[in-house]
Amino acid sequence: MSMPEDTLAPVSETFWDLDFYKHTVKRTEDGLNMCNEMMKFLQERADIEKEYAKRLKAWAKKWNESFDRGPEYATNKQTLKRSLDEADKMADVHLEIKDRLLNEVQTSIKDWKNENYKKQMVGGCKEARSFEEDFKRAQKPWAKRLEKMLKCKKDYYLACKQEKTANNQENNARNSSDVSPDQMKKLQERSEKCRRDVETTRVVYKQSLEELNAYNARYVTDMTEVFKKTQEFEEKRLKFFKKFLYSYHSCLDISQKKMIPEIYNQLHQTIDISDSAKDLKWWSLYRGIDMAMAWPAYEEYVTEFHSISRKEKGKSSYVSGGSDGVMLTAVQKGEPQPNRPASVTTVPTQQHATSSSPFDEDEFDEGSGDSKSNGYKLGVKVKALYDYDGQEGDELSFKAGEIFLKIKDRDDQGWCTGRKDGRLGLYPDNYVEDI
Repeated sequence: MSMPEDTLAPVSETFWDLDFYKHTVKRTEDGLNMCNEMMKFLQERADIEKEYAKRLKAWAKKWNESFDRGPEYATNKQTLKRSLDEADKMADVHLEIKDRLLNEVQTSIKDWKNENYKKQMVGGCKEARSFEEDFKRAQKPWAKRLEKMLKCKKDYYLACKQEKTANNQENNARNSSDVSPDQMKKLQERSEKCRRDVETTRVVYKQSLEELNAYNARYVTDMTEVFKKTQEFEEKRLKFFKKFLYSYHSCLDISQKKMIPEIYNQLHQTIDISDSAKDLKWWSLYRGIDMAMAWPAYEEYVTEFHSISRKEKGKSSYVSGGSDGVMLTAVQKGEPQPNRPASVTTVPTQQHATSSSPFDEDEFDEGSGDSKSNGYKLGVKVKALYDYDGQEGDELSFKAGEIFLKIKDRDDQGWCTGRKDGRLGLYPDNYVEDI
């Protein structure tokens, strides 16, 4: 009886085969490597968040400067500039994500790895090494019996093969006239010996197989015990990784941040500020037909006065002149606003200036007896429609919505005199409305 030689090889590998437990041991080492990989994973994502925040801020800064120099105006310009606040705030959100990924999530992985894996001097971790030694101890007795059974099986197969060869030679000799009786006898004796060897090796093979199978239960028990330890260790790792992924999700899920709806509600309110009617009115006032015009008028030549143009801010508007006095002339503004009046003030040579502004509080106090004689009145409340920054020392500055007093009505060039915070000064008439 003969068996094909290829039956010696297993059809497929299973956990119970020799050394197949190494896949389970390697899983433990892979767990350590995955901790290191996840730390890299988080570092790279944190770098992306940081770079994104940096680019958002740079983008916002670039376009803020562009809108300042661009052609947009009034509320539309204001809306465009304020819309960039969203980018700055979202950049801060992504910087916070970066910090949490590194300080919370990555740190938790590092701490867990140090608590559960102990490195070896030669590489790998002690936990994997321990599992490997336990598997070897559990498999060693069974492996010896398996090795013995496989040798007996091989001997039996070899005896079967030799028996088949001897039988073929004996049969061929019977059909041949060239074989002598002595040769025939030897062939018959050889065939008989091979038959006895087959029976002997068969018995030994079966006995070794019975011994192996008798130890299978113990083998399964020992291997299962070690395997359960590896499963428990892996379960702990998998549960931690799930917890870590929840933390990762918490960092990235900006939909749960209270500030996100606030940022975009504010953006929506910023867009609501844009008002085409106000923008068109602004354009008409400062670029169109509603602009005040100082139409040319006849001016008599006056020899007893000389003209001094205003220079820089902070310079005194009063200068002592000759025996006949001094005439002051204002400067035109570069910004869109009504034309500044060329105001003329006569100052006697005997009286020297003590104030930096022609609108000194003592000179134009609405409570003084001379206020009406100078063309001034006690004052009318006005409300600022737009922001205005005074360009000269004798001009008022105010913000949209502020209320102050108009002391003197608009002149031919569109300028009024007012009092704000105890200070007199000029301001453009179409920047305010009467209350």
